Order: sequence, then C-alpha cells, then structure tokens
Amino acid sequence: MRLYLRTLFFAFLIVSCSQDSVNLSDASKLLSFSVNGINNEFTISSNNTVEVNLSQQIDLSSLTAVFTVSPKAKVFVGNTIQTSGYSKNNYSNPVVFTVNAEDGTKSDYTVFINFEPKINSFKLVELNTIQFTFQNLGINATVPSGTNLKSLTADFTVVANCTLHVNGVQQVSGQTKNNFEQPVIYTLKKGTDVIKLYTVTVIQGQNNLPIADAGADKIAFLAGSNITASVSLDGSGSSDVEGPIASYQWKSGSTIIGNTALVNLNLAQGLHTYELTVTDSSGATATDSVIIDIRLQGVYKPIDANATAKTINLYNNMASIANSSQFIFGQEFPLSFQLNSLRTSLNTSDCKDVTGDHPGVFGIDPHYMLYKTAAQKQTHIDEAKLAYANGSIVTFDFHQQSRTDNKIYFNDLTSDSDKKLMYDVVNNLNGSRAWFYGELDQVLGIINNDLGFPVVFRLFHEMDGNWFWWGTKATNHSSQLYIDLYRLATDYIKARTNLVLFGWTPNEKLAPSFYPGDAYVDVVGIDAYSPTASALKANLIELSSFATSHGKVAVLSETGKDNYVNLTPTFWTSDILAAIQQGGSDIRIAWVLAWFNAPWKSSQSDLYIPNSNSSTPVKNDFIKFKNDSKTLFQQEVKALNIYN
Repeated sequence: MRLYLRTLFFAFLIVSCSQDSVNLSDASKLLSFSVNGINNEFTISSNNTVEVNLSQQIDLSSLTAVFTVSPKAKVFVGNTIQTSGYSKNNYSNPVVFTVNAEDGTKSDYTVFINFEPKINSFKLVELNTIQFTFQNLGINATVPSGTNLKSLTADFTVVANCTLHVNGVQQVSGQTKNNFEQPVIYTLKKGTDVIKLYTVTVIQGQNNLPIADAGADKIAFLAGSNITASVSLDGSGSSDVEGPIASYQWKSGSTIIGNTALVNLNLAQGLHTYELTVTDSSGATATDSVIIDIRLQGVYKPIDANATAKTINLYNNMASIANSSQFIFGQEFPLSFQLNSLRTSLNTSDCKDVTGDHPGVFGIDPHYMLYKTAAQKQTHIDEAKLAYANGSIVTFDFHQQSRTDNKIYFNDLTSDSDKKLMYDVVNNLNGSRAWFYGELDQVLGIINNDLGFPVVFRLFHEMDGNWFWWGTKATNHSSQLYIDLYRLATDYIKARTNLVLFGWTPNEKLAPSFYPGDAYVDVVGIDAYSPTASALKANLIELSSFATSHGKVAVLSETGKDNYVNLTPTFWTSDILAAIQQGGSDIRIAWVLAWFNAPWKSSQSDLYIPNSNSSTPVKNDFIKFKNDSKTLFQQEVKALNIYN
C-alpha cells in the first residue's frame, strides 16, 4: 500500500508540472508609452517603433517613462529592469526597451524622441544687444540707423543633426561672416536633405539727428603779464542715440581749428565764438556754439577794506595762480607731523624726503596751539614762520573745541549747552558769545603777535556735514544760523587784524545755502576725500565757476584718501591730477591741500602722502605728480614772491 501511494504522488507531480509548462504566457507587447514632462502623444507602430515629435527642444538626458505591457511581462533596457514611472534613461539617442514574456519570449521596442528641424536661436555677435524675432521662416531685427552690416558674424543654434548653409557654404556659429545689407537666405539641412529655407532680414531704423554740445560759455583771465589765456573747447558732451559721434569739427568763422572733441587754444583778451559741428554714422549733422570771454584779471579786493599791502598782494597773486594753468600743492602740518611722533626739529618734511621740496601751502590748525602744550604751540608757530620765510602760503583751519565738553565732534557732546552752542553764541545767550570771542582772541594773538604776516583763515569748515558741533546736528540748526556764526566771527576778526583772508569751505561740493555772502568771503573751496576723478572734476568746475562769478579765489582746501597706498597707489596722479587736467581751463584753483600724516598713527595705510619708507611705486607716483608742469611746490612758489 505504501509503495502504491508513493507512486501515485510522483505521477501527480509530473502531470501538474507538465500542465504548468504548457500554460506560461508568451505575451511580450508594449501596450502604452509616455514620458513625464512631455504632453505630446507617443505612437507605437507595427514595426515596434515608438515615436514622438516635439516643436521645442528639451533636455533628454534624464527622463522617466510611464508604460504598460502584457500581463506577467517584464521590461529591460539592456540588463537593467525598468519600473514604470520610476526608471530614468537618456533619450538623446534612440532607447531600446525589451519586453520579456513569462515564457521568455522577447520583443524589442525602439523609442525615438524627435525634434522638429529648425533654427532655435539667432543673433549677431557684433550687435549682441539686438534682439531677433522669429515669424514662420523669417528672422528679423531692426538696428539703429548707420549700423555697419557689411561683415557680421552669426551666432546660432539648430536642432541636433541639422546644419545651416548660405550659398552652399556650411555656416559655423560664432565664426562665419555674411553681408546683411540685404536679406540672407539660410538653408537648413538634415544630412543631405534640404528641410527649410530661412530668410534673415536686418532693417536699419529711421535716423535720429545727433546732438551737438559745445559746452557752457567760458570766462578765462589773463594772469600776470600774460597776453593769452589757455582755454579748452570740449565737445565730448555731444551724443547720438544710434552710437558714437562719427566726427567733430570746430570752426571760428569759416576757419577750421580742430577735428577732435577736445581742442586746446591760447586766446587773447576779448570775446571769441566757436561753432561745433558733429556728424553721426549716417552722415546727419548738428551744430552748437560756445562763447569764450578772455578778461584781464583786474584787482582782487579782500573783504577787509583795511587789509595790509602784503595781504592784498597775497590775494591777487593767489588769484593769478588760480587763473593760470597751474596750482600749488599744500599739506596740513608738513614739517611737524609724521607717523609715530611729532617732529620738532622742522628740518624736513615727508614731502621733501620723497620729492626734494616742501609744499607751497602749509595748513596750520590753531587747535594744536590753544589746546596742547606750550612746546607744541611753539612748534607750530615756528612751522608757520618757516613757511612764510620760504615763500609758502599759510592757511588756518580751526577745529575749535566746544565750551563745556571740550569736544569737536557733535557725537562726543554730552551737555545740552554744547549741543546748542552755535545757537547760544549767535543769540548771545548764557555767556557763550564772550567765551567764543575769547577763543578767537587767542588765535588773533598768534596771528598778530607771533606771526605778523597774512594767513588764509578757513572758518568753521565742512558746515554742511553733521560731524562738528557747528554742523547740521546742532540744536536749532539752520543754514542761516551757521551763516550768522560765520559772519559774527568774520566781523570780530576783521576789527582786530588786517592780516586775514577769509575762507569758506563746505564738504565735497558747493553748498550755496550755507554761503555767507560776498561781503564775508575771500576764498571758496571744498574738502573732498576719496574722490573719483570724474566727480572731482565736476565739483571743481562748479567751484571755479562760482568763484569767478563772485570774484573769489577757489581752492581744493582738503583732500586725501584713507589707505590710498594700498587701495589706489596712483591716487595723486590718477585721481587728483587727472581730474584737474581733464577739467582744463574750466578748473581754476590756487592750491590743493593734502591732509596730514598723523603722529598718533604708525602704519603706511595711514598716510595721505608717501614718506621715505613708502613703496617705490607709491613714491614714484607722487614724484610724477610733483614733476608735472601744473604743480607748484615751495621753491617754485618762493620764486613768485607772492607777498609782494
């Protein structure tokens, strides 16, 4: 019985296995196919080709297929099994999907993602800002009138496996040039088959007339015994919306005097009219004219009617320098101040150590006489006297301390009385005016008794800033309050000395609302730190024009740049000198004054002019500045005998 049952069991297994083998599916069809991100429908043809045609090119490097196949079948790409909606493949080239039936039967399906053969993008390298528009088989753009279209380079992209040809020559994007003065026909090919013909048309727009700008009318002066004045004609403000001006022509009457934007002339006394004609790239022209008024300098009268002869001489010689093509270089405390320590021997200066000569203007601040030791006071008095003895100009700026807190800067003030000190002085409140006059008396004592020669006194400088106690943060501040303070000081000083020329110097650029008036100012200036050449040029032209119209002398009263030796080693030539050179005869200043090299500083980054330890490039730049024909240093100023 046991043997019988065993035989029966094995017979059953054999029959079952045979039946299963017979029932395995041989279905290996791809029933549907799509790709995430592609909305176009894929077609599955009878020859097992799966295709879709796209009008826009997309990235095919990593796409996910969604598909269905025969029941119990599996899908492979190569040896990698595929999962619908998950597996990614690169469709840049045809991809073969193998469908494996349950019984091992296989069917291969080849998937093609095709792009419509076309030009995808087009531009011209030389006109890279010009946008081309596609309309059917036309590619069009409009360019400014006068644009040169003769030999331009096309930068284009086409659908993969396609090429572009012009007159049978295959085009290379970014390299092949064509003449676009007439429409250019581009043939699009796929292999050897011609697919499409594109017409590229570049249209020149209607020409806009250029704008001629001969500059503002100018006034220049015959300084000293000169019979001519140097004047620059500047047409660089001319413009044309289509592009650069093609040509310039300056004429005096029928005589052509120049064919460049800038023309330098030496003119005699009188009125001179010049006409500028500019021509654009299409040949259109425009004109403008400028009048140059060359005047005798005349006599500059200080606001102090009782000024000494030397004070008057100084003022007029400063005017002559300002109205010439030159200016004096100056520095604050050039002899006494140096890095690390106060120099008391006064036998040299950083300026002389580098260039071989001292500055021609010495800046002196009574702050370091009134509020420091008697020894330091005497050092600065001796410094000013040495400047005068060697023919240099002495200019005072006064960082006056406040009455109670003894501070200069408004943010350091703690008392309300000092915050409204300017108001109290002007309105004679709380004894502040008497204190104010007492401070001025000490300065007057130095001018009258210790020096005895003329100085240019810049009263309450940078008043339009908010850092000093006389600045815009002061309690009850107004520009008129500042003007009243300045006038009060001027009247008090004029009544007690005849050795002062009065200077007014706002920060960076003119601040007309703070101007005390022609009856209170001899010298106008600006304090300009870290200026760019272009900004300084504009501000000095404005300053010079203001000085001329008000009968005053202009100066660049303070300048410099923090850490210039590292940030801009050529600061003195590329920023300061370049601005003045570019301004030509429109900039008329008597001097440029650099700030001091402070004794409480120690790093080269703290210098405003180089010293003997500075790098060779920094020193060479300053020497180049010194050797320029426009700059005057002490020995040159001494030769001018400006006090006589």
